[in-house]
Amino acid sequence: MNPFHPSPEACDCCGVTPTSPLFLHTISYRAINRRFCTNCVLKQQQGTFCPICFELFNDSFIPNIHLMCIRCPSIAHRSCVLPSSTPDFAFLCPACADPNFSYFKVDRRGIDFHANKVLAAAAQISANTLTRAAVAIRLDAERRAMVAVGARKKAIEALELFADVAAKEQEEGSSEQEDDSEQSQISHSLLFLERRQMFVCIKGFAVVL
Repeated sequence: MNPFHPSPEACDCCGVTPTSPLFLHTISYRAINRRFCTNCVLKQQQGTFCPICFELFNDSFIPNIHLMCIRCPSIAHRSCVLPSSTPDFAFLCPACADPNFSYFKVDRRGIDFHANKVLAAAAQISANTLTRAAVAIRLDAERRAMVAVGARKKAIEALELFADVAAKEQEEGSSEQEDDSEQSQISHSLLFLERRQMFVCIKGFAVVL
């Protein structure tokens, strides 16, 4: 194997190796970035594009404009399927109508106009999925940042409360020590007075004698 020419990638969905790396698309599928071939991108994103003209939808399903496949979520323009179709027309998308159907086929002549539209639709779908994933990641990061800010605020409040409690306990301890010292001084004063009174009494008794 030539190290300067990496081996071609295979589709993460069907395992097929496309003839060109341009036919592989990076999409965000179930919160994981994967490499899907053009055909698998469209099969995994049915309902986001018309399977006839391959125009991507930006709005929701509108009955008088769109038709939904009776077997899958695929949606098509009513004008693309049958302009004169009735509201109860049973639409079957190409993928459901033919088990061997492939959205993207390239022959030896290269990419024709139809294949080019299919490739462009898959590329746009790929870009849309990555954009949505990036937005979701940004929103999640913002949410986590808000949670972190809230946790930091609560931690600061807890530290301030702890500091207040510690200060009050220290003040109470100092007050108790002051009370003890005052009581000790009073006791010493009383003892001194008692001893002085006894000395005076003894001295007076000696004078009397």
